[in-house]
Amino acid sequence: MAAYSIVRIKKLKSWGAVAGSVSHNARRRETLNADPKAPCRFLIGSPDDDPVAVCKDRLGNQKIRKNAVYGVDGFLGASPEYFRPDAPDQYGAADQIRLDAWVDASMNWLRERYGDRIINAVLHLDEATPHIQFLLLPLDENNKLNCRALFGGKKYVLSNLQSDYAQAVSHLGLTRGREGSKATHMEVAEYYAATQKVERTTLPKLPGPEDIQPPEPPGVTARMRTDNLISYGKEAGAQAVAEQMEKISPILMTLSNQNDILITENARLIQEREQLKDANAQLSREKSNFKAVAKEMRDLDLDKVLIQMYGATEAPSSTRKYKNRIFILPDGASVEYTGNQWRAQSGLKGKGAVNLVMHLSGYGQDHYKQAVRELAEVFGDQDIAGSLAVHLAETAPREALKIVHQPFEMPKPCERTWPGVFGHLIYKMKLPQAFIEELHAKSMIFSDPRGNCVFARDKSSGVFKIGTGDKPFNQSLGKDGEPFVMPGTDNKVYVTDSLLEALSLKLLRPDSTVLATGGYMKVDKLKPYLEQREIFLAQSQDKIGQQMGRYLSEFYPTAKRIKPGQSQSWNEYRLLQLREAKEKEITQTQEPEKAHLEALTVTATVSRSNGLSR
Repeated sequence: MAAYSIVRIKKLKSWGAVAGSVSHNARRRETLNADPKAPCRFLIGSPDDDPVAVCKDRLGNQKIRKNAVYGVDGFLGASPEYFRPDAPDQYGAADQIRLDAWVDASMNWLRERYGDRIINAVLHLDEATPHIQFLLLPLDENNKLNCRALFGGKKYVLSNLQSDYAQAVSHLGLTRGREGSKATHMEVAEYYAATQKVERTTLPKLPGPEDIQPPEPPGVTARMRTDNLISYGKEAGAQAVAEQMEKISPILMTLSNQNDILITENARLIQEREQLKDANAQLSREKSNFKAVAKEMRDLDLDKVLIQMYGATEAPSSTRKYKNRIFILPDGASVEYTGNQWRAQSGLKGKGAVNLVMHLSGYGQDHYKQAVRELAEVFGDQDIAGSLAVHLAETAPREALKIVHQPFEMPKPCERTWPGVFGHLIYKMKLPQAFIEELHAKSMIFSDPRGNCVFARDKSSGVFKIGTGDKPFNQSLGKDGEPFVMPGTDNKVYVTDSLLEALSLKLLRPDSTVLATGGYMKVDKLKPYLEQREIFLAQSQDKIGQQMGRYLSEFYPTAKRIKPGQSQSWNEYRLLQLREAKEKEITQTQEPEKAHLEALTVTATVSRSNGLSR
């Protein structure tokens, strides 16, 4: 079953609405259907932030219209079939590798599209399906509150938003719903309720007569009076009804909840059915359009090509009346064709004038442009348009696959932005200047036009990008690329996920090899660097780093897990070691001077004593 990308937005038209959205996203209030023990991870911002205050501070004293949109509540998600393809109905489950890949792609899209307009973004893992909810401050290019500038007021703007997000996650196998669908757009809250399905609760046992405790009956004498018996009957009946209602109420509540679930599930199925209808209609339209285009874009007649370009003559056994015609070339070789399908004497088959020229002129499949130029010289530019269209229609899928499967092309360093990146590494990260200059000279570290620090993956198989601005940015390019590698001379290898931490590790262990994976990386990619080596796992202390450490430990149980002492990072640990070494050096320098001064003091004292004694 197809897995779909999902993006929804809701406009918040008061500060109260913004505060409510923040409370929900940060789980500051009770959330129905959410598991309080499951994690929620802040991807932008932190739980201690006050996003409303941040928004107001960003707006400053600018005048706000009465009907202004103060914020936008956004939802990014994917259908359960993506996160758990083997068990889409399993509540709350998600394949970790798929989840991490989706989070990376979604956050890259969010940052590139909206930049610092995103006030906070939270990954929710406490409900049926993982999703990201974010708060956006709708500022235009002049930093004015202007939601229309970002999202407009028309449906096609939202449609473009969905298409753009779908494109950003398409490499994960996610697609968008059918464009132009008649299915109703759902607001964030509606979609949220429809997708976060609750586990169905087992119904309690229905109470039977044996479960009802009757009241104490009247005495034997009192039973002889009719009014006493009637009164007792009424009391017993009322007590039985009360006890029944008390025991049935949870069942009724459960049935009501399950009915709500069925209603939302039915709405989802109706929406999917509408999408399928639209998809079928779209396919029918595309098929009709293709037929119409095919009729208009007619190929050149192959008999004209054979005669005018190659001096061929029609074989005696062939005639214009026949669908299958045969032509003889001056060298005696023959070509037969039906419509625009041709077959050479060698047995080679093809379609269209361009392919025929490529074959007869001995051109390779990658040199069709030369064949087009030769056709144009004989028949003119206009007449070959149809032939070129036919050729491209035939070869486009193959050409697209060639482009997709081409080796990764390394980006070119941007020297214009390098001073800023260099300064970031030297002054902010406090890395040695000579060390960074050496890596830069080897093209292992450089900058891109956006001022990101670029780390070249081994064998030019891709790059890792790290932002140097105030907002965090990480990007990995080069599918199935190698890690970032700083080779050493001994048999030890240190593995970390962080690129910047790898630099500090290399300074701490200059003789050892240091690898950086930039996050999750399959063990097959690391094996060539780890086999027959003494392995040290130095992953960062965050969730992804710890998961990567456990993952590698399964394959290399003898690998040693190491931490940067009491420090939060290897860079902090390195700086602490430098400070301690400098303090020790100062102490060692001062001790001889102190001893010398003490010796002079003793000498002076002795001299004064001798003088007094004389």
